[in-house]
Amino acid sequence: MKQFFMAATAALATLSVSATAVAQQGVTDSTILLGSHTPLSGPLQPWGALSTGAAKIYFAGVNAQGGVHGRNIELLVEDSAALVPRSTEVAKKLIIEDGIFAMLLALGTPNNNAVLPIQGEFNVPNLLPMTAARSMSMTAGDGLPDSFGLVSTYYDQIETAVGYFAEMGGTTPCVIYLDTDFGLEIVDGAEAGAAANGLEVAATAAHQPGDRDYVGSLTKLAGAGCNVIYLGVNFPEAISIKAAAAAMGLGMPIVGSTAIFEEAVILLGAQAGVLEALEGLYAAGAWISMNDAKNPELNPLADQAAVFEATLKQVTGTPVVTGAALLGHTAAMVTTAALQAAGPDLTVDSLVDGMESITVQNIFTGDMMSFGEGGRGSTTAIYLSQIQNGQWSFVEKLRD
Repeated sequence: MKQFFMAATAALATLSVSATAVAQQGVTDSTILLGSHTPLSGPLQPWGALSTGAAKIYFAGVNAQGGVHGRNIELLVEDSAALVPRSTEVAKKLIIEDGIFAMLLALGTPNNNAVLPIQGEFNVPNLLPMTAARSMSMTAGDGLPDSFGLVSTYYDQIETAVGYFAEMGGTTPCVIYLDTDFGLEIVDGAEAGAAANGLEVAATAAHQPGDRDYVGSLTKLAGAGCNVIYLGVNFPEAISIKAAAAAMGLGMPIVGSTAIFEEAVILLGAQAGVLEALEGLYAAGAWISMNDAKNPELNPLADQAAVFEATLKQVTGTPVVTGAALLGHTAAMVTTAALQAAGPDLTVDSLVDGMESITVQNIFTGDMMSFGEGGRGSTTAIYLSQIQNGQWSFVEKLRD
């Protein structure tokens, strides 16, 4: 009898070890643990803080209604300060120490590219990062995880914008860009757009993140005859470039991507006393401003967008709802729908199946977002907006 109980105990121990070995990281009977590496400090802090903050508010609402299949969604956020080494450090903490199930809203192209191999090693999918790089939408393989993009790509945004402005007379394009993965993708998009329209990029100028002196680069591009300048920079650099161009009397269109389409451009421009100089700045982005999202002529879900704005202002006390907050809310909404579709037996495979099965309508644009056979980016839509009378205003939808 003693031998029987010893054998039974050993068998139960083996079963327990096996169950632990196959348990899904970041998932318990009561919780789904997500993580994000994003700037909560530094010049890109408005993007990181507001995107993850809006997502947490959405998840809190979901949890108050019982969660997803009885599980609450928890989002852990670590400050990357937008620095690649710091992103790698805090991502390891989230993945290895905290044991997250998936990464959500991680910010920055080079930052994500540096972290993706770590996620691949631990089979942690990359959900809806705060970058529009092409590398953010891919199927797992070669040591990298499943990844789903949130918006149209930088490449497509700039390529499409080059065609639009070529028709408007912008036949001598140039590019000012950051010497990073992100900036180089903008250069690639500009060159592709130029080639598709029988043009060539006349000149380029590379910079490092955080640079503020662009007079030399603008002088170089003006000397090359550029009559439209495309920006492969983030919003702090865009402010400096447009202000410098205005001071130099340069009147050619200056066009950025989703990376500069942010209310922080208006707020920081006003604080620096250069808001007037930012008039006319363009962004070929993946959504429209909060003011435009509340316009039923532009957005069929304008009433829902207005409710979101009112709720966020009430909860956070923020006077202005930014694009980062719109993206955070959208990402949380998509993630919740995917987790619901994944079913109660939540694994990475069932999450991927769930993501590929859903179609969600963006409450800020009316666009339908899906991640199925057409690719792992949610939408291909591109909107052109411009700073007019001190605020971002919709100009034209360049692509559905």
